[in-house]
Amino acid sequence: MSGLRCRGQFQKERHMPQKLIDQTTIQPDGSPGDDAFTAFAICNENFEDAEARLVVLEAGGGEAGDRLDTEIAARAAADAALGARIDAEHSLLTQESADRIAAIQAEASARAALGARLVGNNVLINGDFDFWQRGTQFANSNTYTADRWFMQQGFVTGQLYWQHTPLPGENNFPDSPYTLAINITGNTDNAQCHQVVEQRVEDVRTFAGKVCTLSFRVFNGGAAGRKIAVEFAQTFGAGGSAPVLGISPETFTLAAGMNYIKKTVTMPSVAGKTANFGHAAVVALWSSAGSNFVSRTGGLTPQTGSLYFSQIKWEPGAVATPFERRPIGLELALCQRYYCKSYNLATNPGTPNSDAGRIATGIQIGGTNSPSFTAYALRFPVNMRNAPAVTLYGAVSGNPNKITMSDNADSTGVPTARGLNGSGCEINWVNNAGTFGGWFHFTADAEI
Repeated sequence: MSGLRCRGQFQKERHMPQKLIDQTTIQPDGSPGDDAFTAFAICNENFEDAEARLVVLEAGGGEAGDRLDTEIAARAAADAALGARIDAEHSLLTQESADRIAAIQAEASARAALGARLVGNNVLINGDFDFWQRGTQFANSNTYTADRWFMQQGFVTGQLYWQHTPLPGENNFPDSPYTLAINITGNTDNAQCHQVVEQRVEDVRTFAGKVCTLSFRVFNGGAAGRKIAVEFAQTFGAGGSAPVLGISPETFTLAAGMNYIKKTVTMPSVAGKTANFGHAAVVALWSSAGSNFVSRTGGLTPQTGSLYFSQIKWEPGAVATPFERRPIGLELALCQRYYCKSYNLATNPGTPNSDAGRIATGIQIGGTNSPSFTAYALRFPVNMRNAPAVTLYGAVSGNPNKITMSDNADSTGVPTARGLNGSGCEINWVNNAGTFGGWFHFTADAEI
């Protein structure tokens, strides 16, 4: 076949080997191998075949290049698609992360808001006078009345602090189970007379250098024109800096009936002060005062009449917000950090024959009563502010510093409280002859 073969023809014969020139076979004329004409013919055929192969290779190389370009383009498109998917997934992950962060922040805010609702922003404890563990009526001075509220009075007559119970459906105190009622009928010294109730908030740094607001309701049982005063103070504990009294005092003139009082103040900084154990920020409500106290009351004069206080709140900021109630169990636990007892909440300490809640221990050995030494591990309902002052009462007699024996008589000796700390103590006593065990109540006072 002469001439170049087509690609199809070559592909069909692409495995044909190249022809070789015979150089050894003896020809009829006696010469070895192919003659020159035959040899050149073979060379030409080989050249033709080689050229055809090159043409095919060139053509095939172009197709390979096209295929390579196509593959490169396809891979580039795939890479672009993969990159787009990665970018999309990254964006999705970024959005998910942002959403999760936002969700976490929202949950934290919700928890904080819930905590604020549960605990509230009122630094005063028992601000609506729910708890009266020490009793319900007080005439003497320098004593705690309702839990956390300390009363001082002097040179006055007819003085009394008591627990007032609003009647069902009473419009003046619809949300308050009790109010703090105060009465005074006269003042015997226009300079020295005073009647004031205060709460000492643990930690003098409370609101130091900051704006805060006091608000409360007070019902004036007398005619319009009755006055009260509000005072703030800072105390620094025994051996600490001198107390700062008369911080922004103000006198308020009351209308007859219900009054809503608000007072905003910036408490002084305590920088450079020395604060020892028992330091506190103080708010005081004056119901009468002589001229000796003008710098602490803003000019309050001697007053008489009955007042009823409720919903007292001391909070951060310049705006008085509505009174919020903490869960009643939490409010009680906050009170018990400063004062607790074994008696029922409604039972005054020292009440005789108080079986409910009394502490009992006793062992009778071999049918005989053993006048032995007894030790009892006492635990308080909450950890108290510090090691409290513990008073023991005979369960039957109600007498202080006594233990009721198995014959219902008081112990002859005085029991002792040992190993006192904020969580409890050990009570020791020696039984009277012929008795065993012991029955008693206790109070524990860790007030400021």
